[in-house]
Parts: sequence; C-alpha cells; structure tokens
Amino acid sequence: MSGLIGSPVQIWLAIEPVDMRRGIDGLSAIVQQALGHSPCAGSAIV
Repeated sequence: MSGLIGSPVQIWLAIEPVDMRRGIDGLSAIVQQALGHSPCAGSAIV
C-alpha cells in the first residue's frame, strides 16, 4: 500500500499547533475553517 493519496495535487502545511485528540471529524473541520479547503479534494494536509 503506497498511501492514501498517490500523487497529491497540492500539499498544505499548517503552522499552528493542533490538538490531535480531536479525531478525524474535528481535524477535518479545522481544515475547512482555517484553510478554507475541502479535506477530501485530493490534497495532502500536514
């Protein structure tokens, strides 16, 4: 298995600390609110 995203179109880098205990739903909400980007658009978000 090579990974969830084979060839990401874009790579987004968050520079502020994030509480990883929020789970996938909470982290997805952060991506949508803070970056204004859909977490399912095929980009890698770090």
